[in-house]
Amino acid sequence: MSLKEKYAFKYPQLIGGVVVLVLALLIAVCIDVGALISTHITSSAHHSTQISQQNAIHYDNIQQTPTVGSVQVKVTLAEYTISSSLTVFHAGMTYHFVVANRGQMVHEFLIIPEKPDGSLPSPEEQYKDKLIEIEQIAPGTTMNINYTFSATAMGRYEIACQMRGHYQAGMKLPIHVNR
Repeated sequence: MSLKEKYAFKYPQLIGGVVVLVLALLIAVCIDVGALISTHITSSAHHSTQISQQNAIHYDNIQQTPTVGSVQVKVTLAEYTISSSLTVFHAGMTYHFVVANRGQMVHEFLIIPEKPDGSLPSPEEQYKDKLIEIEQIAPGTTMNINYTFSATAMGRYEIACQMRGHYQAGMKLPIHVNR
């Protein structure tokens, strides 16, 4: 007698048990895959929100009141131009800069050492040697900041915008700091 004949009465029960086991495993796998997809979608949405928040522009909002005895300097920023009511400053004197973005783009206000060859300062030079920096000035807004040039700051500088491509397009204005 063969095994098949010997256990023929149990064969349908065995097949039914295997089918139930396979279905249970299939359901478990589907649940795990569904949970994984749900986690990935939630994680992706959270990650997208984080990226969106990281890429959002955060505008500065510096609104200092004029220091007593300060000299007001009106600076206007627009697409690829900078104008200032003063271009000669004196060490030890406090100035109240009123910086207005009258352009349609975001600009920034920097006072950095002028490079004799007119080339763009490297990021290291820009951040190491800057005197003032107001980043992300929204179009149509005005910032107010007080600044006193130190005795060691005498020399040639420039008011500049370092937003991508702006400096290279001529958005800089030479200034001097004297005694």
